[in-house]
Amino acid sequence: MPKPTFYNLPHEKRQLIENVAIEEFADKSLQTASVNAIVSNAGIAKGSFYQYFENLEDLYNHILELVKDCKLALISTLPLPANNLDTFRYLQGLLQIDLAFELKHPLLSKVERRHNFENPITSSIDPETGQRLSGDGRFHAFLSQGILHDDIATWVDTDMAAYVLGVVSRWFSPYLLERMEQDNGKPVDVNLDVSQDPHLQDLLQNLMDLLMAGMARDPQIRKDFYSK
Repeated sequence: MPKPTFYNLPHEKRQLIENVAIEEFADKSLQTASVNAIVSNAGIAKGSFYQYFENLEDLYNHILELVKDCKLALISTLPLPANNLDTFRYLQGLLQIDLAFELKHPLLSKVERRHNFENPITSSIDPETGQRLSGDGRFHAFLSQGILHDDIATWVDTDMAAYVLGVVSRWFSPYLLERMEQDNGKPVDVNLDVSQDPHLQDLLQNLMDLLMAGMARDPQIRKDFYSK
């Protein structure tokens, strides 16, 4: 956590240091990032850096918190999902959040992707059972609900599926934006409503079809459940 002296800086100077750090961590890992490069690009003395942060890892963790805060702020601006979505439609909504984040905050998204790439096996504690869960924690609850609702086959290993979906969610967004640029012959508008663009939704639906082919229960079972 940054020292109080960092938060006492004028907003513009704090933002400059954060932006320089984001650029550094987007291109380099924590192990290869350089305090010298950050202070040089931010125009501050090296001694000042250690007045603001304990060390480089302290700054890195601060940037990771910015990633979380920016993603939560983005989610708060998006429409709430309908209550009657099946598991795969809900998953599509989660992937759209990652896509919107990639579009609005490409460098922060790159920092998050690099961090997760370098820390591939993550774990969390289920607040209800106390059980340690591996894989991306965002996906465990809805995978379990998917099995309960007969959307997802009972043989699916939820830890492995959560890991695979975490990898998909992180790497699919840059691929999809590049694919959109290639197909349309122009850069994707940063103000694009990802939930309404028909081409993008077609590509997302194709991904859903691939995932459903690997995890879904028989379609008739799902149809019967949601028609009750």
